[in-house]
Amino acid sequence: MSIITADKVTDLLSSVEDFDSTIWTDEKILELSDEFAQPYFEEVLCKGRTFDYQTYTDVIDGNGLYNLSLPHKPAKELVSITIDEEDVDLSTIYLYTNHIARKTVFPVGFQNVTVVYKAGYSAAPGMVITAVAMLCACHIARVVGGGGDALSTSITAGPITLKEAFSASGKYAGKIADWESQITPIARHYGGGPRLIGKMRKAPERERKYDPRTDSYE
Repeated sequence: MSIITADKVTDLLSSVEDFDSTIWTDEKILELSDEFAQPYFEEVLCKGRTFDYQTYTDVIDGNGLYNLSLPHKPAKELVSITIDEEDVDLSTIYLYTNHIARKTVFPVGFQNVTVVYKAGYSAAPGMVITAVAMLCACHIARVVGGGGDALSTSITAGPITLKEAFSASGKYAGKIADWESQITPIARHYGGGPRLIGKMRKAPERERKYDPRTDSYE
């Protein structure tokens, strides 16, 4: 279920003279939000932050530490944990919004910890709803303004394709850039990092995933 309404997007596009609601129907806008805008906001801009409340099953590499980061946030409830295919007593696990902890270390291993848990929001924060709606508006304004439709030529939804799909280009580049400037601090607030829409960078070593098989970072 989409966290936005189509009205949020059409209101933003009220000053985009080439916007045609008979072409960009509510259904099409919500599909854009569900399939591209919200995943891009969560996975790329917010570095994996979750806003839909649902159950996740994550298979994680044990790191030899007392804490283990969870990919989806905020975590609300543990369902089960197995380490090396053995069930763990949940009373021995401490749950935080972004990680789990226990008094003994999580043994080092490749995908040896399976965590089933519930995470997300029962209702998305207002700023997040605004940011996702703005991403939809960015893409639509780019397309109707002649800036290109990256999503129509590639549905793989890779980070580069999505960056191009929502970035400033075409007749309404100025308006899109203004929306981008508002989206960026929202993503920074919820994602905890400085990532910008228009720039992709390789994370420093301390933020990258450790691979115990090669004793290196991805």
